[in-house]
Amino acid sequence: MIARTALLGIALLAGTVPTMAEDCPTGLFMADAGPDAASALEIGPDGRFRYMFTAGAVDESAAGRWECGDDGTLRLTTEPTPKPAAFSLADVASNGKEPFTLLVTWPNGAGVPAVDFKLTLEDGDTIADYTQSDGWTRDLGERRPRSIQVSEVFFGTKSEVIPLPAQEHLRVHIILTPNDMDVAAFRDTLVTREDDKLVLHWRDGTMRYAPAAQD
Repeated sequence: MIARTALLGIALLAGTVPTMAEDCPTGLFMADAGPDAASALEIGPDGRFRYMFTAGAVDESAAGRWECGDDGTLRLTTEPTPKPAAFSLADVASNGKEPFTLLVTWPNGAGVPAVDFKLTLEDGDTIADYTQSDGWTRDLGERRPRSIQVSEVFFGTKSEVIPLPAQEHLRVHIILTPNDMDVAAFRDTLVTREDDKLVLHWRDGTMRYAPAAQD
């Protein structure tokens, strides 16, 4: 994960004043992402870009090439293409007479909090909730699970629907392998213009960037 100091380093090291030459913007642009978030987008005159975003415990970065359309809009593509994160089933076992338990961990065994899941039961009912770092537990009574699907919301990682044995008192262990989770997988990702600002269209939302202040 990138550090916040790395984000500030872009602003300190980049000496290029943002320009709109030939309708193609270049330079360093900073986003007003809120009190606990920051983001920078650097459009280099050599056709390369750098991007960084940080908010709370989430850090994301990317680098690659950009192309400029006739209308001055940009398309960003991350290079090399990042390998997405992946969920995999590690183990399903009897939990004795204990309640149903779901545990999602990193490969090193540390628990992953805030993983959304949908648990489908044998009678067709579903339970939607999210994990804590020590997992999720509930007494299902005599109802038996049929399948489970887990997802990490911010980075968009979702598992396949995982079939479960029709037993009571299961303990399900799923591993989240991050791979290049913290690298934004831009692929012809659109950046539009609003006067001297840039608008990044990403993950069904937008973020506005203004030219970085120059000393």
